[in-house]
Amino acid sequence: MNSLQIKAALAGVFFGLWPLFMNRSKMTGNVSSAFFSLIVFLCVLPFSLGGLKTIDGINWKMVVAAGIAGAVGVLFFNGMLAKATKENVGMLFVIMIVVQTTIPAINYACMNGGMSPSKIIGFVMAFAAAILLTR
Repeated sequence: MNSLQIKAALAGVFFGLWPLFMNRSKMTGNVSSAFFSLIVFLCVLPFSLGGLKTIDGINWKMVVAAGIAGAVGVLFFNGMLAKATKENVGMLFVIMIVVQTTIPAINYACMNGGMSPSKIIGFVMAFAAAILLTR
């Protein structure tokens, strides 16, 4: 594995862990979203300060769109986590992951020659996997 694959795998580990911890925090969805965002901000800030010199040429519309999409996603996700039981949080997480994975997969397919029969079969199998994993 190269360093990017290792980073992707580690991101998956931590993106898989934080919702399970947050589910047990007993906070409401919007409050947990605010505290989660604050803690993420405080943890990320020291690592980002050096990069503030390189803001020339940034597409701020895309930055704002990403921030808004992320904020809406966090609000919905933490709203779900706050009401999910520890028994059904895994199933709900699987549904979210399959839907989340579908978005970049569609983008990848569109940017690289469109939807081939094998890609369509892959999407069907992903949804079938989600159904089977949540039963």
